[in-house]
Amino acid sequence: MVMIFSNDQVLNHLLEHDIVYSYRKNHKKTPDGVRIQTGKDWATDRRTGTKITDIYITPMEPVDSLNLGRVLTRYVRQSGFYQGHGRVDDAVSEWAKAINGLNPDSPTVGWIYKVETRDVRKEKCQ
Repeated sequence: MVMIFSNDQVLNHLLEHDIVYSYRKNHKKTPDGVRIQTGKDWATDRRTGTKITDIYITPMEPVDSLNLGRVLTRYVRQSGFYQGHGRVDDAVSEWAKAINGLNPDSPTVGWIYKVETRDVRKEKCQ
């Protein structure tokens, strides 16, 4: 399975800092709501896109409309939306707008995932 990063800010943050926290929904999930494919994976910027980097995915915590602001505040500094603002509340607002922009007709229910780049060459040597 692949993780698609259609938001350039988020993808660029991952590539520049080797880590990003990302909101996800609409993936095949386990009964507790966690994305089935965690661990080793790869990233692209669009459906049928080519691999941009290898990644490691870790589920962090669930998000819903009641805890959205609190949860995003915890992870916003490494989301790709904090850079340039310097203010957490502005960055959280921008991140929430991006989530709603990608999911306009759906309730806000999903998960925050930590996504880290991985060096496949180092893994093969170990």
